[in-house]
Amino acid sequence: PVGFPTREPMLAEGKVDSVTGFSFSSYLNLVRLGVPEDDISTILMADHGLELYGNAVIVNTEFAAANADMVTSFLTAVGAGWKDAIADPQAAAAALIKRNPAADAGLEQRRLQLAIDANVLTDYVMANGMGSIDNARFAAALEQLAETYDYKAAPNAALYFTDEYLPKGGIAVK
Repeated sequence: PVGFPTREPMLAEGKVDSVTGFSFSSYLNLVRLGVPEDDISTILMADHGLELYGNAVIVNTEFAAANADMVTSFLTAVGAGWKDAIADPQAAAAALIKRNPAADAGLEQRRLQLAIDANVLTDYVMANGMGSIDNARFAAALEQLAETYDYKAAPNAALYFTDEYLPKGGIAVK
């Protein structure tokens, strides 16, 4: 198997023909390794019918039930952070550099902008805010996962997502 630390170097060296990863990270990792940008092709799975969702905030259900206000406050803060980062990616990259001085501010700002453009400010997020899901898409994602994995029982989407802790009115990012 090709692991996270070796996938882009192996691709840059021609040892593999392709890799999977977050488009915004793999792309810039290859650029940093000296691969000319014209030689990099990014194929987004979402552009080819994959309905899966990406990153999420995951909270233990017992903790969430016992600390609902804290979870809502945390999600509100995450949303505020994204809103600020979207409004001023340069300031967001500068904040990252304060915490990780070894990082490259220009590269991280570009990484953030690539993520915002392709993965964060989707049509759905623009219309509905951040944090909610499209129930039909989520059901389709579970069906697609069943093509690869054998479920012991039919999945219940309510076990995997709730909007109960989102701030009232959702998380507007623009």
